[in-house]
Amino acid sequence: MAGLEVPGPDSDWERAPQYQGGKRNPAFQSSMWEYAASSFRLVAGLSPSLDVLAARLRLTIERGWEDLGPVDAAMFRIQKIDFALSRLEGSPRPDVFVWVGRAQADVDTALSLLLDALGIGEEALTFRGDIETGFVDLPSEPQT
Repeated sequence: MAGLEVPGPDSDWERAPQYQGGKRNPAFQSSMWEYAASSFRLVAGLSPSLDVLAARLRLTIERGWEDLGPVDAAMFRIQKIDFALSRLEGSPRPDVFVWVGRAQADVDTALSLLLDALGIGEEALTFRGDIETGFVDLPSEPQT
């Protein structure tokens, strides 16, 4: 069956990752990050760049997308705790988002473990919290 031809897309189909009312394309594509993010919960923000944080742990940054646009993310595990670091392109906040696996009940322990592995202290945190209780911006150290 090597000679079987697959027709191209219909001319009125949208790109699969795009959603538009009355979508004509039967496929709706999501990115790996969009799919994986459902396994995590946002718990904090960090001030260092994603590139610097990923380099410290020798992580590979993957490019994906979500509803708000392109996102760079690195997903990894430290001592059986799942983490993700992400940065939304074009976000007005410069923070790197810290995500912890939903199975991890003790967020304080997880954050402590992550900060220790990154070789940074709590002063690098820009906000903390969760979707249920809300997020609190943390004061930044004055620049001298």
